[in-house]
Formats: sequence, C-alpha cells, structure tokens
Amino acid sequence: MLNKYGYFSESGDEFIITTPDIERNWYNYLFTDNYITFTSQAGIGEGIIQDRLGNRISPVLGRGLYAVCGGEGWCLNGLPVYDEDKKYLCRHGIGYTVIELEKNGIRTEYGLFVPNEDLPTTGCEVAWVKVKNLTDSHKSVKIMAYCANDLDGRYYYQGYNVSSVEYLEDINGIYYGVDSGEWNGGFAHFESFISCGQPVSGYDCARSAFIGPYGNIHDPKAIHKGGCSNSECIAEKGAFALQTTHWLGPGEEGFSSFVMGITESFDRIKELTARFDTEEKVFAEVKAVKDKYYGIFGETSISTPDKNLDKLVNNWLKYQTVMGSRWARVRHNGIRDLTSDTDCLSSFAPELAWERLKRIMTFQYSNGYAPRTVENGAIRDNGFSDNTVWMNFAAHCIICELGEPDKYLSEEVPFNDGSTAPVYEHLRRSVDWLYNFKGLHGLIQIWEGDWNDCINRAGREHKGVSVWLTVAWYRANKLFAELAGMIGDEEQVRLAEERGEEMKKLVDEYGWDEEGGYYIYAINDAGRRIGASSEAEGSLHLAPQIWAVLSGIGVDGKDVKALTNAEKILDCDLGTRIMYPPYTHYDRGVGAIGVKHPGVHENGSVYLHSMCWKLAVDALLGREDKVEWDIERILPFANPVVAGRAEPYILSNSYMGEETGYRYGTPGQSWRTASGQWFLKAMFNFVFGIIPTLNGLKLAPCLPSSWSEAEAVKRFRKGVYHIKYKRTGNKKITLNGKPVEGDTLPVIEGEAEVVCEF
Repeated sequence: MLNKYGYFSESGDEFIITTPDIERNWYNYLFTDNYITFTSQAGIGEGIIQDRLGNRISPVLGRGLYAVCGGEGWCLNGLPVYDEDKKYLCRHGIGYTVIELEKNGIRTEYGLFVPNEDLPTTGCEVAWVKVKNLTDSHKSVKIMAYCANDLDGRYYYQGYNVSSVEYLEDINGIYYGVDSGEWNGGFAHFESFISCGQPVSGYDCARSAFIGPYGNIHDPKAIHKGGCSNSECIAEKGAFALQTTHWLGPGEEGFSSFVMGITESFDRIKELTARFDTEEKVFAEVKAVKDKYYGIFGETSISTPDKNLDKLVNNWLKYQTVMGSRWARVRHNGIRDLTSDTDCLSSFAPELAWERLKRIMTFQYSNGYAPRTVENGAIRDNGFSDNTVWMNFAAHCIICELGEPDKYLSEEVPFNDGSTAPVYEHLRRSVDWLYNFKGLHGLIQIWEGDWNDCINRAGREHKGVSVWLTVAWYRANKLFAELAGMIGDEEQVRLAEERGEEMKKLVDEYGWDEEGGYYIYAINDAGRRIGASSEAEGSLHLAPQIWAVLSGIGVDGKDVKALTNAEKILDCDLGTRIMYPPYTHYDRGVGAIGVKHPGVHENGSVYLHSMCWKLAVDALLGREDKVEWDIERILPFANPVVAGRAEPYILSNSYMGEETGYRYGTPGQSWRTASGQWFLKAMFNFVFGIIPTLNGLKLAPCLPSSWSEAEAVKRFRKGVYHIKYKRTGNKKITLNGKPVEGDTLPVIEGEAEVVCEF
C-alpha cells in the first residue's frame, strides 16, 4: 500500500483506491479536445462541452448509478461512505474510472469514460455497469443511471421551472432541447440526452419523481420506491433517469450501458447509443481511448530507485500535461497556462505540442500581445502583461526537439484579427511588445497582473513594473535570439543581444535588494518596492530568484547568491514557500494576495508550481542534495506532512502553510495546475539532464545524491536513446560502447544504448 487509501497498479496505469471515505474527493479527468468530464472515487463530478472561444454547456452536473434488488436500493458510486456493509474498490485509469462494489449479494462494476469523439457539436460520456449475482438464488436487479443538469433551469426551493423533458422510444432515452446562441461563430441547437444501449424497463423525466422533494443525487426517492416510475415532465424541473432490468440466476451476469451528453440531432443520439450497446463494443472503445493516450506518451520515460515516482511521471503526469496543454485550468482557457503546459508537453510529445502552440497563437493580437484567457465566447485581456512571454519558451523547446527550424518557423498562423504571419513573426512580435511595454525605470509593466495573479493592483496606472516579468522576458528574448540565429536572421540576433544587455543592467540596478541580497518582485505605481526586505509583509518572493538563475541574468553571481539567501528564509519542513512573510490584510498597493488567509496558495504556501521551477534550477546548478530535498517535498506520497491527504497520482497547486493551523499541509487544487507539468519537465530536462538542442541531445544530469543508478528512454526525432546513468565519480558518456566527445549525443536513426557516468 502506498498509503492507507490506495496504491499504484504494477504498471502504474491505474491508481487503486480502497475506500470512498477520504477527507476529500480524489478525482480523475476524462477528455477529448472538445469535451471534458471528471469523477471522484465516489462518482462525483461534471462534464463540459466547449467551443473555440470558450462558450460552454454543461450537460452533466452530476451523475448517479444505482441498483435495486429484493426491495432494497443503493448507490453504485460508493456512497454513503459510512455504509460499511459493502466491499469497495475504485480504479482511476488513464482515460477511465471504474468503481467496484459488492452489496446484498450483488457485485457491480460501474465504469466511466469519454470516447474518442471530437465533433464540435457532440460531447458525451459513457457509463457502463456489469452486474453479477453472487447468491445461490435467482435475482431481479434493476440498474438505474441518472444525469443531472441545469439546462432547463436551476432547481431551487420555491423555484419556477417550466420545462418539458421527454422520453422517446426512438432514441431509447430522454432528451431536452437547448439553444446555445453563439457557437463556433454561428447558431446551434443541441439535444441534451441520456440513452441506454439495452431495453429500457423504466424512466423518469421529472426530478420530483426520481430525486423527490427530500432526496439527493446519492440517495434518490426512486431507489426506495423500487425503481423508476415512468414519470413525465411538464412545467417542472426535469430529470434524466433510465432503468434496465436483469433477471440473473446464481453466478449469472448482466451488462448495461448509458450515454450522457449533448449533440446536434436525434440521429446522432441513435448512432452513439448503437455504438456502445454491448460489452464488447464498450471495452473496445475504452481500450482505444487508453491506446490513444499511450500513443501520445511515446517511449520517453524514466526509471529510478523510487518506483512510485516512475509510475507518477511516466503515466499520470504525462496525462496531466496532455490535458493542461488543451484545457488549461478547465474553468477557463488561460493563454499563459496553455502555453506553459505546451512547453512541458514538448518533452515527450513535440509534434502534438507544435500543433497546440499554433492553436494558442491564433488568440494572439497582431501587435504581439496575448490575452489572459478565452472565455464565454470572447477573448478577454484582463490586464495581464505576462501572457505573451511564454511563447518563446515553448517554441524554442519544440524546435530543439523537432529540428528543421526553417520549416516550422515559416508556417503561417493567423492572429485573432484574421491576419496571418509566420510563427517566427508571432514570436518576434511577442518579444517586441513586451520590450516596448515599459514603466518605471524602463522595466516591463506589471499592469493588472503577471504570473502571480494575486499581485493585481501594482500597475493599474501603467507605471508599476514587474522585476520577475522583466527577468522572464530576458530569458524569452535570449531564446528568441537563438531561434533567429537558427534561420540566419543576424539583424534580429544583434538587436536581441543589445536589448538583453540593456534589461540586464536595469534589473541589476533597480531590481536588486542590496540589504536582503536578493531580487525584489515588483515596483508599484507609487514606487513602492514589493518583495523588498524593507517591506513588513511579502518581503521575499521565490519566483524572481529562481528565474534569475534560469535566465542567466545575474551580474557577478547575484542570481545564485539570491537563491541561496532566499532558501534561508523560505525553506521549511513542508517545502519552499512561494513568499514570506504572508500578508495579513488586503493591501491596495499590492492586490488580492492579501485576501487569502496567510499560508494559503499565493500568500505564503508551499506553492508547487514554483517549487518545481526550483527543482529545475537546483539541478541546473548541480545541487544534488537540494534536488533530493525538493523531490521529497513535492511528491504527495513522500512529503511526511502531506502523505495520505492528497491524490498520490497527481500534483496539486500547493500545500498550505503552518499559519493555517489545522489546515497545515492540506493540498490545494489538484489537476488544474501547472505543478505536475513542470515537475515532469524538471525531471526529464533538468534532473535527468536530457536537453534537446538543434544539433543533438545534450546530457547534463543532476540526480539526487542517494541515487547511484537510474535509467531513461528518450525519443528524439527518428531515434530512441536508452540511457543508463551510473555514479562513478567520472564524467563520461558512451554511445553504443564508443566514447562521446563532450556532452552532446549525435542525432541518430533507430535505437542506441547510452551510458552516462557522473
């Protein structure tokens, strides 16, 4: 057992949860490019279909699966958690979740997945139930599926619902028509539905009949009344509930399948229902989903002394990265988030990363600026200044992975006004826009926010500046210069180098805190130095110190000095805090960071996104002991304060600080964060030191001090490198038994054996 709640399967492609009774829901996300849903170990979750501009419809706002047998009914989700008269197991897998239950002599297997379906007007999820009679007598078992949504209006007490939800034999299900308004630039009419692949023995269209006035989704009236009552729905809140019945002898099994979602026509509903109407068809589709993801994951992997770490990185963090590079933070389509996650995606799926980067660029303005998000049918700037800086990070990584810079950088991509330009021009304008977006002292404006969303009042008068963003721009500008050099644009190389030196001097002059011995975070409109040692609260921020090293902007070793000094204050048993001391009140000169309780998220927690940046930087500096310490604090199953409180198979955005009292060590939001993506990138590119370059694969590892050996597999263009790391005290690399001069492996075709001694 990894902890008291569960463990990884042998291959790592599943995390097995042994009880539904966990102090918070442990989720799994299931998705295609247009539809995403999530479910916890207790079946709790919702599903969303989205168009290109972030218009959204939620055809699933909760789901319940139930059994009724011998006059008793129960929920197949594993709820209520205090019901001990059952055997339970949940298997979260890559692209699916299965909840197994034994109760009253009946064994059920309830599964959920999103099929490989990417039509812009169809979003659906499929639930199946396998049922087996474990008794020595015949049983009649009713299986019911219920899908909640608010497309016909929200249900609330003394509410006013006038919808009509209908059951139609023609589609073997229930539907409700929805007019979307704007959808992908036009008008769309949808049918929200639930259908069944087997004969229907009952249904309910009215919430009052299925849930009842005093029930809820996990304990509906219907399971206490013997099943569905074939209720109609006229001028009240609708329900989407279907029932099948299985007559099972001793040891006999039955199978039910249900499709829930939204689509454009009745004919499409019938097609989807028929597609999943047998056990064989359903499991073939589940396999196809899993195969799709492992096809994306490819050969790139690691093998370390910690097998749980391997399973996390090689399976789940890849999955999280694929999701983030398409769905960002799920609740909104952050351009920064999409771009950064795409940068991380390139470490194992560069071809897909390139396609996703081009998609992101279509939201960029033709002047080079990029908006904060795309949401509810509109491009929303939200006054954030950092969104465009991430593009060169991603583009540089992808080009180094794929090679052929002339080919890729010349591809035409539209801006959000419909005009088009080569990718290279998108990147040039992104650097130019930020360079010209200056405020106090010639540094780059923070405007209404940069990477730290909660410092959102420092630059509203267009004077305040971000030292962190200026440092990040310095790195983006340097990488752009390398891209320009790859295609022979020497004028842009020269200009980038001049600008870089200019900004380097300004950061050294105005961004350095001499008394603290580190870089400040920002200067607000009034000239106040945020993140300076003179500040009573928020006097030290981690991000500028990390990025100073990552970018190489430090003068006379100040970058390493800043990081070392910062660690003395920010390191604690839980990990490395994002900033310290936390704000205790709302500060109008800083922003929303003070709204959060001290120790929560951006306000002084161990913020894992920035800790994963630190892991990369510690490896870059060759600090083996620090690398080991970072990994132990980041991993949810290794951190002694956090273990058992966070999903072990995915990363959260933060661990709450000691200022939160009883919440100390509580994980923040899981899945919808860049922590997992950047941990994966830090492991591949920095800890294992597998660094793609235009001319070959550079090896510069910094493995934890307790590791004497490790292995990695890296697909690089047309070659696959099998790399063995050995701690010998000598730096030596061999390729197929022959010494390699320097630290860069040549580009190969086929497979090769590499030994990297360190």
